[in-house]
Amino acid sequence: MTNLTLCGCGWLGQHLVRRLPACYNILGTTRSSEKAAQLKRLNVTPLVYTLGETEKAVATTSSANPVILNIPPGARKRPIDPAYVSNMKALIDAFFAAGCPYLVFISTTAVYGEQNTTVTEQSPLQPVTASGTAHVEIETYLQHQYAQRSIVLRLAGLVGADRHPVNFLSGRSLDKGEQVVNLVHEADICKAIEQLLEQKITGKAMHLCALEHPKRGRYYIDSAQKKGLEAPVFNFNFHTLPASGKLIDARASWQQLGVKPAYANPYDML
Repeated sequence: MTNLTLCGCGWLGQHLVRRLPACYNILGTTRSSEKAAQLKRLNVTPLVYTLGETEKAVATTSSANPVILNIPPGARKRPIDPAYVSNMKALIDAFFAAGCPYLVFISTTAVYGEQNTTVTEQSPLQPVTASGTAHVEIETYLQHQYAQRSIVLRLAGLVGADRHPVNFLSGRSLDKGEQVVNLVHEADICKAIEQLLEQKITGKAMHLCALEHPKRGRYYIDSAQKKGLEAPVFNFNFHTLPASGKLIDARASWQQLGVKPAYANPYDML
């Protein structure tokens, strides 16, 4: 058995628990006793932990495990905790002090901001949100302090059988229908993380996104129709406008990981 610490067992974390091979003996953190009981039913050793609490206990329990660090700053509509970045840095320090050999930090393609161009792993970081800015600061800290024992993994918009953006966009009036979508399916993320744990790639940032990028207006109207939802309404002329916005080109990351995404086109996710 291979020991692994999954620090943050939210939506993506629970999909990881279900998809990682049975050879992994997983220690998983969660903020509630109720969710801890749920993790136990998934054969995860649960540990109740909230970011900002004494990090030494969780790090000591994790000991020499590789760590997947997946604690986001919180809901988009709330201001992020001003202590989020410092608490994350302290937690990272504690993991490495306890003997962590390898840490995967789950970040976001929001670090690229709203660039109107194709974005590769080498593109400049231009965050425009508090969350994006916080992730940049944590990424920078990892790459300066622990580059040889860590990897940054930036994720595009998350999709799964139980999660799709159209569920939140249904029936709304929206603009920028000509902009492209950047989505990635949880199954492909889990496969990529499995490869990272095997290959131990370090000292860089990678990002994950589907290979196709339809216009958001067309895609979300089609998605609503497929799911039997009220379609969102976009600016009337998006069909005639050229595709625009940030386009996440993740081909290099998929190639280095040796993963061919099963959901290469967002239409495969419907």
